[in-house]
Amino acid sequence: MKTRVLAAAACIAALPVLAQDNPFAGMKGKIKEGMWQYTMEMGAVPGMPAGMKMPPMTFNKCLTAKDIESGGATSREGKMPEQCSISNMKMSGNNASYTMECTRDPKMKADVTMTFQGDGFTMKQDMVMDHGGQPMKMQNTMTGKYTGPCK
Repeated sequence: MKTRVLAAAACIAALPVLAQDNPFAGMKGKIKEGMWQYTMEMGAVPGMPAGMKMPPMTFNKCLTAKDIESGGATSREGKMPEQCSISNMKMSGNNASYTMECTRDPKMKADVTMTFQGDGFTMKQDMVMDHGGQPMKMQNTMTGKYTGPCK
């Protein structure tokens, strides 16, 4: 189960990403070029003891204009997970929301909301992942913080 949870986290960490007609074009100007620090926290994982959480995952990435324009600004790899699609993209001021569905194993659907503030953002995901034919619900939060120019 830990492998499935980590796989789901990797899929979510790949957001936002480039879709065929680039629904993320509206995010240009919300995230700037340079070094970013990302922290992802997973909510309680079904099957784990109550109150037990996985530790936060943190990584740093130098974002280029190309990363931002392609929608890969919050992805460690900078690309869309295979067999995943984006729908229902809505942008309003400093907020965005969309749905991502992945048909590869493990299948999952995530409703995502993002709020951009100054030199950072907060992204929340409500996910439902297929776990042996049973739905497994999880919530994740990723924060991104601009830390300066790339080295």
